[in-house]
Amino acid sequence: MKTTNIVIGALVAAGVVWGGSTWYIGQQAKGQIDKSVSNINEFLAQTAPNISLSEVSYEKGFLTSTGIYKLNINLPDLPEELSNITFLNKVYHGPLPLIQEGRFSPALAISATTLINNDNTKVLFDAANGQEPFVSNSVLSFAKEIENTLKTAALKFVDKNGEITVEPMHAITHTNLDYAFFNTEATSGAIKAKGESTASFSMDGFKLSNKTTRTANKNYIGDASVKFEKFNIADPAQSVLIDSIDMNASTTESPNGLLNADITYSANKINVNKIDFGTTSMKMMVNNLDMKAVNDFSRATANLNLGSASLAEEEELARHFETLFVKLADAKLEFRIEPLRIKATSGEAVLNFGVVFNGEKASSESRESMELFAAEALRKANISFSVDDNLIQEFGSGVIQISEGADKATADAEAQVISGMAGLISEQSGMAVYKDGKTTSAITYDADQPEDSQIDFNGKKMGLNEFAMKASSLLGFAGTSAAPALLNEEELFQALENDAATEPAE
Repeated sequence: MKTTNIVIGALVAAGVVWGGSTWYIGQQAKGQIDKSVSNINEFLAQTAPNISLSEVSYEKGFLTSTGIYKLNINLPDLPEELSNITFLNKVYHGPLPLIQEGRFSPALAISATTLINNDNTKVLFDAANGQEPFVSNSVLSFAKEIENTLKTAALKFVDKNGEITVEPMHAITHTNLDYAFFNTEATSGAIKAKGESTASFSMDGFKLSNKTTRTANKNYIGDASVKFEKFNIADPAQSVLIDSIDMNASTTESPNGLLNADITYSANKINVNKIDFGTTSMKMMVNNLDMKAVNDFSRATANLNLGSASLAEEEELARHFETLFVKLADAKLEFRIEPLRIKATSGEAVLNFGVVFNGEKASSESRESMELFAAEALRKANISFSVDDNLIQEFGSGVIQISEGADKATADAEAQVISGMAGLISEQSGMAVYKDGKTTSAITYDADQPEDSQIDFNGKKMGLNEFAMKASSLLGFAGTSAAPALLNEEELFQALENDAATEPAE
């Protein structure tokens, strides 16, 4: 009997401990969920001010609780049925909350989130053929970190205009209740669209990865990459095939809390109507980006319809752009493209571009005129390019074949003439330098140099006024008989030769 009493007492004690801890952790879970919703809204207010999350209801049980939450989307012209999406969130809490398939895991709470099937989400459930279109499972650890797994069903949307099919997506995100960091890995299957005609679009899927942390200035810095697999766009007139599109970004923060970013992009093996247009790649660099100013702009323009024809909205948007530009210039924004490269089988074209602003160098009076402020705040600028004759000929032939339906031999011959014209026009106009089958030009501006040498134009120093006059003349071929002959190759060659013969020796 004594032994039995001890066993019974132990079981009662264990029950009290289990029940008490389950109640306690259930209470804690609700508090942490509330905090998470608040943090989500704070995050959205900075990054997507048109979107917010709100709690509709929450019913706490002994081992499980159920919450209903609504995603509110406030975008101009958005259909009413898409303006709010409702979710059901079921939370398993307790010292060892139950996970699916009967497994246990030490966690503060585990939740499963699904869409509520109603008028607003019916289109998604129909597309998923009655299956759950969206399932999100989260584990909230005792360390207050969240691991979320998101899965979507195969979706097929059909209407009178055609159909779209989307293969399942899978994503795993690791963060915490304060969103102090984000680590994400995501993959998606193919996406295909077909119109009511024979036009179609397909993409073989994408892969996304990012690892970022939030700084004390609320900037997210780190690395991110996304790769879109093969694109195929086709209609009766033409087809476009792109092997892949790759984008990579790396961000850091400067000591004064401004953001620096390096972004690379490439579209690989571009093919139009079975004609190879090579690969296009670009590297962009942004330094001293004031994200607070960018976020302020996003919030201020969140309810404006960017496609509106309203003059009042256009003027308001312009005012916000001006405010943003002034803040960015005051933060000494730098932007560079180094380089934009188009590479084909026989040659390449390269473009470099950069600007550096410093609003502190602009006078207080200039802030009354955006044009004057921009001119005074611009401290450095550069643009340069080089183009191979072979690229002009190869691309010119491709464009002629596509636009005029010419055969390759005819298009090659016409493109060869265009390539020769480009070099001669560059030399004759003075806009560029032609040498060894390549056309190049480089212009730099440095506001800190003496006024008569702020511009370097292909190795020649000059002032802004002189360059403006020269550029105006060159762009119009002023003073040359080549100008009216641009549309006739024979007349153009003859005009250029005549100008060269009559040009006085230096």
